[in-house]
Amino acid sequence: MQRGERLSDLEDAALSQAGKATIRPEGPGLKTLAELVSQVVTAVQRVTPQTHATLDVDATIVEAHKKRALKAYEGTVGYQPQMAYWAETRVWVADEFRDGNVPAAYKAKDLLQRAFGALPAGVSMRYLRADSAFYDEAALTRADAAGLQFAVSADMSPALSAAIAALPETAWHPYAGRDGRSSEREEREWAEVVFVPSWARNFKKEGVAFRYLAIRVRPRQGELFDAEPSWRHFAVVSNRTGDGETLLRWQRGKQGTVEHGHGEMKNDLGAGVLPCGRFGANAAWWRLNVVASNLLAYLQAGALPKALAKARPKTLRFCFFNLAGRVIRHAHAVVLKLSAAFPYAQDYLRARAWLAREAVT
Repeated sequence: MQRGERLSDLEDAALSQAGKATIRPEGPGLKTLAELVSQVVTAVQRVTPQTHATLDVDATIVEAHKKRALKAYEGTVGYQPQMAYWAETRVWVADEFRDGNVPAAYKAKDLLQRAFGALPAGVSMRYLRADSAFYDEAALTRADAAGLQFAVSADMSPALSAAIAALPETAWHPYAGRDGRSSEREEREWAEVVFVPSWARNFKKEGVAFRYLAIRVRPRQGELFDAEPSWRHFAVVSNRTGDGETLLRWQRGKQGTVEHGHGEMKNDLGAGVLPCGRFGANAAWWRLNVVASNLLAYLQAGALPKALAKARPKTLRFCFFNLAGRVIRHAHAVVLKLSAAFPYAQDYLRARAWLAREAVT
């Protein structure tokens, strides 16, 4: 097949197979959009320089009852793009549109390499937060060797579960959670766990085992047929030092970044309504929305007032984009006339002036 040649329906269908996880290669159009994503990330770094980059990596399921859409692990038919979100700047640095049957853990090491490789110059400290999809020896070993500091949810294997169950009661400490406050509905506690999984890296002479932290949660109210509610256990693996509760709260912080970013992409920008039955068209639509999301972050970083620095796309739409005005063509120029009573008129003018200066630089 020649560069830029469109896939036939049969060729397109052959690349998505039920029961077989594959990541489809990107064509020239998607690669061009990826370059645009990278350029916007660089522009945001120029406007608001950062030395730290916390990448929150997570997949999201996009429900789509297309003829060729495949079923995800939870039974939803659609697609499952994998995403990497730069928490400090609120931009996406990498996205990988996938069929619904491709697990988030599939080729996790490659996705991490691509995401951290997309960070612009000036970043000296790099961090990773992720769920158990990235609980993989190869991925975490590569991350550790590359100098990344990470905290990743761990799979609750029988061996890890047994190690947690063997902890004495004195090992457990109160855990306030991500917001720093105790829950009124449930009890939460954390503990250090001495656990060394049977990974090859742990049997090497120079190998250093990672740190494991456990969390246990139970409702404060007794269950219907059991006066003493049972504990539910979770675990986090990390190569970071410091206070355990602080580390756990930091790891849980991704719930307020990448997961909210997924929601804005799918609901506010329209990425969740895929336009076509062809995989490539849907992948392009998804990446165009990534570009739009990053451009909004770029505008918020430099052009818009601080009060709107973290406003959702639908808020910006009503404040700036859906405006009633008059378009006038005069002297070979197009002029947009807005009412002086428009609440954000001065902010709008300043934003246009800022964009004009940015275009020159």
